[in-house]
Amino acid sequence: MPNPDNRADNAERIEDTIQHTLQNVHQTEDFVKANSEHLTDDEMSFLKEKNERRAASVDSLRHELKEEANYQQQKDK
Repeated sequence: MPNPDNRADNAERIEDTIQHTLQNVHQTEDFVKANSEHLTDDEMSFLKEKNERRAASVDSLRHELKEEANYQQQKDK
């Protein structure tokens, strides 16, 4: 039997994911600043692209968070 759709903690879970992803972005930026002279161009490119994907994920998650807030407002009416 499938689990019931329990969206009670979706907003909190999404916010946690956003914060965790942003922490990863900042840690990567700090790592690159501290180690840029030891990184190859390929490594620098890889880390830059990874952070770009993370930024896109954060944008998507923020959109999802807005949708979840709208859902909760509609549900509470």
